[in-house]
Formats: sequence, C-alpha cells, structure tokens
Amino acid sequence: MTIVDKVDHPVIGVHDLEAARSAFARLGFVVPPAGKHEEWGTTNVCIMFPNDYLEIRGIADATRFLAGLDKFLEKGEGFSGVAFSTANATDSYQKCVEHGLEAHPPKELNRKLALSDKTLSLKFRTMALAPELHPGLTHANLCEHLTPDVLRQPGWVDHPNGALGFRKLVGVVEDHDSAYVNYSRLLGADRVHRFDKRLLLDFGRGAIIELIDPSEASQRGEAQPARDPAYLASATIQVKSASRLTDLFLENGIGFETNGKRVSIDPYDAAGARLHFEEK
Repeated sequence: MTIVDKVDHPVIGVHDLEAARSAFARLGFVVPPAGKHEEWGTTNVCIMFPNDYLEIRGIADATRFLAGLDKFLEKGEGFSGVAFSTANATDSYQKCVEHGLEAHPPKELNRKLALSDKTLSLKFRTMALAPELHPGLTHANLCEHLTPDVLRQPGWVDHPNGALGFRKLVGVVEDHDSAYVNYSRLLGADRVHRFDKRLLLDFGRGAIIELIDPSEASQRGEAQPARDPAYLASATIQVKSASRLTDLFLENGIGFETNGKRVSIDPYDAAGARLHFEEK
C-alpha cells in the first residue's frame, strides 16, 4: 500500500504575502511572482528547489474558501502544514477508503501565475487528510501535479544562498503511541521508526519528518505555546555552503546562530517560520 510518496512541500501561512516575499528575498532565495488559486480565496508564492519547494500562502479574498488559513493566522504566522506528493490522487483516495482511512475526495485546483513574458496555468489535484492521520503537522494533504513540466522555470532553483531543498521537518505531538499507530496506517509501518522520545518518518527520499514531544520542543527552543498541542514547529533546509550562507546573512543584516555547519535564524526574519540551514 502506497498512499503517500514523499514530502512535496511545507506551507507557511502569512498575513502579508508581499512582506513575506521581501523577507525571503533578503534570506537569499529566488522568489517567483505571486500566483492565485482560482477556486479558493488564497494567493501564494512557491520557492522552488530541484525536488521539493516551499509554499508561502496568504489571503486574497476572505469571503471564499481558505482551507483553514484564516483560523491558523489567528494565532500568528508560521508553518501551517505539509503537502505530500502522490502520483495519482484518485488512487490514493481509493486506497484510503479501502483501508478505512478518512480523507476527502480529490479536487482539482488551478493556479494562475503571470510572468513578464507569459502566464502559467498550473494545475494539480489535492486531497485533504483527516487530522488524526497527521498529528504534529498542523494540516496535511496529498498533491498530484498535473503540469509538472512548467512548475519550475529557468533560474528558479538557483538561489544566491545555495539552498538545495528540505532535509527535515519537525513536528510536536503529545501522544506518541497514537501518532505511531496513525502514521503506520497512512505510510506503512516500514516508514515509521520509533525511538525513546521521538518518531521518525522516512520516505526513502526527500525530507524526513521528526516528531518530538512538547518538553523536547522546549529544550530545543522550538515550542510554540500559542499553537495546539500538535503542530509543525520547524524545517531544516540543505545548503551548499554554510559560510556562503552566513556571509549573505551578514551582508543583508540577518541575525543568525551557528552550531557547526548548522545555521539558525529568528522566525521574525522568515515570516514567523522557524528555519534552520545545514551544509550538504
């Protein structure tokens, strides 16, 4: 049974998308123009890497469907969820039904993105998962890209900060027993590894997901008391060179902390998201 392929992209929810675009440009990312979900009231930018990407999502029309973004933002900006990739959302949904896993039927979504010389029409199929199936991720859905060939345009993955993609996402959960059972049902037991105080979700490629308890989150400085007991806390991005990254941060006035080849920044500089960077 393969319902989920791997981590496709985490999502950051923001009040002001243009301010977030500027913030991530200062961090040394290539930030494409904003696009609009035609069926929803949300707008976004997607910072591309070769094998995954970061979505930053804001509200364009509060009277339309917002996929819970408005409620999330009541407690501030930051990581609001994860999209997993699937080769076929319809097949994944049928497997969920067959195995008694609660999920919403797939829906097609269109995103228009105006560039200087053309307009991209990006299409995908999305399937939301029931909250009990993804503890520690705030929100999760499956995403099937229907126009993958135009998703990444020339130059979009060539970031001045040397970013290559996501290495790890960290979520916080109180009940590891329940999380282990539910993720084993969704992903298969071979992808869910249990340790003394944490769970590790390993998809065989792409980012891994580490689930820790609230006390460990506090020790790491990643606790977010305003959030629900289970939430997505942080992400680590792989970079070509830690020294190249810190040079860019110094030039752009970005504060940071280092621990060996690991560089961490304040959420204030990343639209409320807790970001770490590690040299490849």
